[in-house]
Amino acid sequence: MNLLLMFFTTFFIQLIITTEMNIIAPLAPYLSQYFNIKDSSVIMFNIGYSLVGLLAPFFGVFADRYGKKKSLMVALTLYITGTLISGFARNPLIYAFGRTFIGIGYFSLSGTNLSYLSEFIPYASRGKASGILRGAFGIAILLSPLYAANMINKFGNLKSVYLPLTIIGVSCLLLLFKLPETKKSKDIKVDLEELFTMVKNPISYKSLIVVFLILSAPALLLNFLGIYISNNFNLNQVQIGYIYTIIAVGTILGIVFATLLTDRIGKEKLSRIFFILVLLALVAMVFSKSIKIIVGFLTLITVGIDGGWTAYQTLCSEIYPEKRGTFMSIVYTVNAITVIVCSLLGPILYNWGGYKLLVVISVINTIIAINILFSMSIEKSIVKNHNPSKF
Repeated sequence: MNLLLMFFTTFFIQLIITTEMNIIAPLAPYLSQYFNIKDSSVIMFNIGYSLVGLLAPFFGVFADRYGKKKSLMVALTLYITGTLISGFARNPLIYAFGRTFIGIGYFSLSGTNLSYLSEFIPYASRGKASGILRGAFGIAILLSPLYAANMINKFGNLKSVYLPLTIIGVSCLLLLFKLPETKKSKDIKVDLEELFTMVKNPISYKSLIVVFLILSAPALLLNFLGIYISNNFNLNQVQIGYIYTIIAVGTILGIVFATLLTDRIGKEKLSRIFFILVLLALVAMVFSKSIKIIVGFLTLITVGIDGGWTAYQTLCSEIYPEKRGTFMSIVYTVNAITVIVCSLLGPILYNWGGYKLLVVISVINTIIAINILFSMSIEKSIVKNHNPSKF
């Protein structure tokens, strides 16, 4: 078993799927001109992309039943197809259609990547494994705004942004052939009743509610930031790219802190600490008007969101260890629902109350999420329901 090649391949898969996910918001002013649509409507390119995320539980069942490596290969092929369609798109419907294929790849690959590594790494060290994948996530968020902005500035077309992602995707697909397959569970099948049973467990549905509420903040604030600063501070596309890159430094810091501290402090405790940091920064943003102060607090928010999420998804991955792929796919289904809801309501809320209204809504959601997180103990339930010797 070549762990180095395994980490290398999953790292670059995570890198390219996160890069594409994070170019829409920084490129919003350009995309609105390129496709001749209203700027606040650009976020709606995320709807088809995220609707397919509702199928994530089926992807998870496929991964558990037929092998996680095979699932990665199928999803990556769909992602590559989507990058080709979107890169050559000349109208918004074709572009949205291509992003639907990319969305299938993203939501399947995101859930399966960690599940695949988890089959070969013990729980006690899994925080580090999650941290490595989140490292790819953080690097992509850090570099993707500058990457996309400079490609557009230099070449003036979407092909220059998407074709490099296609090439890396094909390379990763070839590397997957060299990796081992995971254990297959032929008795697992698509069973909606079973999925509902998993979700109805109090620990499960509370943990999923926390996912929705916490992820709604970046889904609202970061997706509309490019439009907000373009309209209110008269910044160009490259300057907007630099703003997103500065904010992404918080993502890197959060992931580094979580990677170093998750296994030491505890996954649940660290999640709570980071999410409280998010709340404090959001409250301060309500009273901020300066672009420098807003960017500073958004950087703190990304420290908390990505640090907390790194610890929190690792915690969630052990709620159903024997059906890890299935449950983590449900987690990413909730992720998709969050993006869909924010994509549909975001333009309405932004046009009605501006960026400050989005901040206030994020404050309320985060308060509720923290209250839920403190009202339960996921780690105690894991130890109670599963073999304590594993922990």
